[in-house]
Amino acid sequence: MTERIEVVLSDIDGTQIIPGQKLPSPQVQAAARGLRKNNVSLLEVTSRSHVLVRELVVPLDLQNNLATLDGGATVAHTDSGDIVWSRWLSAEHTKAVVAGIGRLCTSIYYDTDSRRRSPSEVAAAVESGDISSTPSVFAIFGVERGSDIIATLGSLAGIRHTPVMGYNNSDTLRCIQVVCAGVDKQSGIEEMLRHGNLIDRRKLAIGDGMNDIALFAAAGDNGVRVAMGNAPDELKDLADWVAPPVEEYGFAVAMERYGLSI
Repeated sequence: MTERIEVVLSDIDGTQIIPGQKLPSPQVQAAARGLRKNNVSLLEVTSRSHVLVRELVVPLDLQNNLATLDGGATVAHTDSGDIVWSRWLSAEHTKAVVAGIGRLCTSIYYDTDSRRRSPSEVAAAVESGDISSTPSVFAIFGVERGSDIIATLGSLAGIRHTPVMGYNNSDTLRCIQVVCAGVDKQSGIEEMLRHGNLIDRRKLAIGDGMNDIALFAAAGDNGVRVAMGNAPDELKDLADWVAPPVEEYGFAVAMERYGLSI
């Protein structure tokens, strides 16, 4: 008999949420609540901060759950935002990243306030020294800037970055997330599972982006890996099954396929 899946590790944007929308569809919300009824833990694994995850707590019935946030740099409670583990960029690393690639970006930010500012304003704020340790730096840029950004980040010590990823279904924009060296979704998940006493539980990992390769690795040898239909081929090649795209509620279809939310 196949070992029962007890934990779902899920990306959010492009997996649960259709680009351009703020919340998961009713189909996905119902599937998430079904997981709870079947005693399956839904753990969010995302590049988002807690501020941006908090709005999902009620519709997805995630009260009192742990989540891996900031691309793996933070593990926190979904309801309160209380941090149980973190490994953040130092102020010096944040300054070096913004100074290095800020001029190449259409948007670059490290917290809620900087998200509202232009790249030049963010650079000025960092240069002034008015910054402390930050979870990560998220950058959005034109597709033609990707190689320059990768080259610049490669010259900086003490950091790690995701692969270049698509941004919001755009043909012209790409994005990247910069975290502390040694941090990615897998390392954050491992800390989350340890704090939640879930290390030995069988897991299903589901995602849609290149940074979800690390999420797949965290599923373990006996885990299940599901790529969304809108995922890049590199992720699909690593998957046990490819779900329909997010616009066709692939998350909900996957939960039903594996008997988790019936």
